[in-house]
Amino acid sequence: MLKKVSKPFRIILGIIISVSLLFVGFNFYVYHGFGYQLDIYRKGDGSQPWVAITFDDGPSPIWTPMILDILAEYEVPATFFLVGAHVAKYPEIAQRIVEDGHEIGNHTYDHVNIPTTSTLELSGQVIMTTLEILEATGEYPKYLRPPRGMYDARVRRLAEMLNQPIVLWSVSGQDWRPGVTVEQIVKRVVNQTKAGDIILFHDSGALIANEGASREATVKALPRIIEGIRNKGLEIVPLEQLMQYAEPTELTKEEMLELRE
Repeated sequence: MLKKVSKPFRIILGIIISVSLLFVGFNFYVYHGFGYQLDIYRKGDGSQPWVAITFDDGPSPIWTPMILDILAEYEVPATFFLVGAHVAKYPEIAQRIVEDGHEIGNHTYDHVNIPTTSTLELSGQVIMTTLEILEATGEYPKYLRPPRGMYDARVRRLAEMLNQPIVLWSVSGQDWRPGVTVEQIVKRVVNQTKAGDIILFHDSGALIANEGASREATVKALPRIIEGIRNKGLEIVPLEQLMQYAEPTELTKEEMLELRE
């Protein structure tokens, strides 16, 4: 005979199930979206043996120069999605990114949560970051990446108005996780990466604050990841080159069913 489940246990179980469903839904939303999205890019055409690597939340006076040194050593291009407040604090690092030949994108001024930000503040966050990047580097940011991949109709309109296409990602190193190891980052990225992917790393930021977390694991993992990707017969190219063959997001019913399984 089955025992009656206690009320506290049912409440805890309900919370766990709800959080799990939210997590699954959020991941689907970030990595795939809903419907036809001509203005949002997550990957390039897989028929080309190309991938692109990107870094979020910088610039950092500690970690970004280390990453730039590795990219220079391996002759690898990257795209850095910069936080406006960090550009204002470390303009010389932002300038070096451009001088080293890398692309720059807009990641809002304070790494805000876009869906809960007022329309007036959201406009200021995106436009102020554009101006900070222009002042520090002389370059106009080519792309916009909403923090945490969370976008809405307002930021999509802003991106179109500013000619900064929204670029998300298809593979994440999950290097933002506290306690993540070099081995975990390398294994995850090298195993998952395939032609057309846009890979996400972080050169600054923190789980709660806008900066301050260690990116030592990312720095140590990067050379091994570059070598691992190349050993798979893939070439790391500029994001602009990869996006020449990018496709808008559109899932068939069959693909949606596969993702649920």
